[in-house]
Amino acid sequence: MVLRIFKQNWYSFAPLLGALERDKRFGTTPISIIRDARVLTEDSIRRMFEEYGRVVFAYSFFTTQTPIILVELKKILGCINQLGRENFILVAGGPHATGDVRGTLKMGFDVVVVGPGEASFPDLIYNVQVNKPIYNTPGIAYLLGNEVVSNKPRELSLDEFYGFSEKFDMFPPIEISRGCPHGCRYCEVSYIFGGKMLHRSLEAVKKHVEAYEKRFRNRRSVDIRFISPNSLCYGSQDGKKADPKAIEGLLRIIKSYDNTRVFFCTFPSEGRPENFDEEVAGIISEYCSNKTIAIGAQSGSNRILKLMNRGHSVEDVYAAVDCAVKNGLGASVDFLLGFPSETREDQYTTYEVIKNLLKKREVKARLHYFIPLAGTPLAKSKPAPLDKDVLRDLYEIGRGGRIWGFFDSQMKASKRISDFQI
Repeated sequence: MVLRIFKQNWYSFAPLLGALERDKRFGTTPISIIRDARVLTEDSIRRMFEEYGRVVFAYSFFTTQTPIILVELKKILGCINQLGRENFILVAGGPHATGDVRGTLKMGFDVVVVGPGEASFPDLIYNVQVNKPIYNTPGIAYLLGNEVVSNKPRELSLDEFYGFSEKFDMFPPIEISRGCPHGCRYCEVSYIFGGKMLHRSLEAVKKHVEAYEKRFRNRRSVDIRFISPNSLCYGSQDGKKADPKAIEGLLRIIKSYDNTRVFFCTFPSEGRPENFDEEVAGIISEYCSNKTIAIGAQSGSNRILKLMNRGHSVEDVYAAVDCAVKNGLGASVDFLLGFPSETREDQYTTYEVIKNLLKKREVKARLHYFIPLAGTPLAKSKPAPLDKDVLRDLYEIGRGGRIWGFFDSQMKASKRISDFQI
C-alpha cells in the first residue's frame, strides 16, 4: 500500500494509519509513505509490482490540489497500464473526493472513500488483501458504467478510533469535534461530515493526551492543540450553543498533566463569535497558554453574512472581540473576501470593520479569499472581483503585520480552480 501524503494534509492520514495499526487484520501489511512525487518513477512502480504483485495507491486531497493530483495521476496511470491495470487499485479520499465523487472517479481513481474513512478504508484494504470484492465495502463510491454507485457508510463515533499513529509518528492536533450544524455555503464541513456535531469524550481525549505525553516527554512541555469546526461548541448538544462546563472539563483534565500546555480556540480550532462570552473568556484565561483567540467573522457586511448562511451578525463580532480584550486576550479575526455577489460597497464595509477592530492593539485580522470548494453550494461559483482601492487601503492599515494570511496565494488558487476542468 502506497500512501501519497502532502505537507498540507498529513492530518488526514494520521487517523487512517492509527486505525490500520490497531486493526489485528493488518499485522504485516507493507505500507510505504510517499511525500515527494519524484520518487514515483516507472522503475519504482515496477519494483513494487514485482515484489508484491498487487499495489494500492491512496490519495487524500483538497480541491486546491486537484490540478496537481491529476498531473501526477496521469503519470502513474501511464506506467501501471503497461504492467496490468488489474494489479493496481487507485483510492481517493478527503474533502475534494467526497465533495465531487464523479469528477474524482473520472480522474482515474477506482474508488472514492466518502466522508470519514476510519472504518471504510481499513475494510477496503482488507478486502483487497484477502481478494474479496472491494465494491461491497461500506462507505465507498465507484463507477458502474457511467453511473456512480455509493455504498452507505456505517455510523461512527469519534471514540471508536484514535486520531494519531504511533507507528508512523503522526501526532496531529486532537480532533475533539466533527460536523457542523450551520451549513455555511462556502465551507465543506457540514456537507462532508453532516449537520450534527459529534464530540470525542473526555476519556478518549485523555488517552490521546497520555500518548502525546509519552511521545514528547523529552520536551520542555507537551503542547496540546485541537481540531474542531468550532471549538467553542465542544460538548454542545445542538452544536450551536456553547457549553462552558464541557469546555472547562476538557481543559481542566488536560491541564492536570504536569507537562502540558493547552491551546484552545486557536488554529485549527477557531471559534464562532456568538459563542464567545465572559464565562468562556474566563475559562480560557485560567487554563490555556494561548493569549490570543481565533474568531471567524468572515465578513463585515451583514448582507453578505446572511448570504453566507453564517448565522451571526457583525455586532456579534464586535462583542466577541471586546470581550476578549476586556479579559486580557488578543484576537485574530478571520475575514473572507471575494464571496460571490459581494459588491464594492460590501468590501468597503468589511474594510471599515477591520479598521475599527485594529484600533485595539490586541487585534489582528487574517484575510482569506473565496475558493469554490467541491461539495459546497458554491462549488461552481466565481469569486467576486476585488476593488483595487479596497485592497490598497487594507494593505495600508495592515502594515506591521496587523493584517496577515495567504491572501495572494489563495487568489491564485481560486482562479486555478475556477478555470480547471477534468
